[in-house]
Amino acid sequence: MRLPFLSSVVPPHVFCLLADGVTWANVRREPTPGFVESRHFPYPPNTLGAGPSGTPLFSREALAEAVDIARKASGGRLSKASVVFPDSWARILPIEFDTLPESEDAVRDMVLWKLKKLLPGISEELSVVFDEMPPGGGGEIRLLVAGAPTESLRSIEQSFESVGVRVGTLAPASLALFSGLSPVLGPLAGGDYGLLHRSPGSLVFVIARDGKPVFFRQRPDEEGEEDQDQEVRLSLSYYSEKLRGAGLSAIYVHDATPGRELASALPVKPTVISGALLSADRAFDARVSARPELLPGFAAVFRT
Repeated sequence: MRLPFLSSVVPPHVFCLLADGVTWANVRREPTPGFVESRHFPYPPNTLGAGPSGTPLFSREALAEAVDIARKASGGRLSKASVVFPDSWARILPIEFDTLPESEDAVRDMVLWKLKKLLPGISEELSVVFDEMPPGGGGEIRLLVAGAPTESLRSIEQSFESVGVRVGTLAPASLALFSGLSPVLGPLAGGDYGLLHRSPGSLVFVIARDGKPVFFRQRPDEEGEEDQDQEVRLSLSYYSEKLRGAGLSAIYVHDATPGRELASALPVKPTVISGALLSADRAFDARVSARPELLPGFAAVFRT
């Protein structure tokens, strides 16, 4: 798993994987950000398997049609792409440590050991990436850790490679969204800000300061509005008391499950992430409204 914590040359093509299909986009960064083209493709029947935790296992046949049509639409120029997958396929959480070893491999082993202690129900092999967060109120070392089933991630990469596409960034949607749009949203907010992202099966609330996540909370999106409000209140209490937060200047929202009430216990009026905030073209909002997964996909490419 290669997440947007890592700097790399990012191609304009992105594939957004979903439970029932894949959405491809050719992203335009400049002069006016937007989408050159985008299309959604349902998976052909019987082309996905399932791992022990229920995350999909991909095959060449699941992606071949999408890649073939996308390549033809791009004049044959499609050999590298970013891939974004649903937050519900990963577990993302801050983990605290008193000390960390110097070797990155040793840190990774320690992260995996602690992750399995925190998530005892997960028995399959996990791939993890991590990045250091600002220290907590007590000065402890904190890492933001993302873990996903190794077998699923391997199947994604191998399936794309089998159709001639090398995967660059491979990331859960919320991390792609935060990393890609933070350079824009942070200055607009002018202080600490929140990012609330709801997608099928997952609710993520991030609080950022100076381009870094100081708080990150992921929960299954199976609760009602009342439970979401409780999550938000607990998150804001932790931010204020434990992290000594001075208050949020803005809260930005991307809701990929429209038609349902979103948490209402927010301290400031939420701002929907729109094309206007990103200086994007006129067609941007209509495309994202039709296919909400396109916003994290756009962010995965736009971050450069």
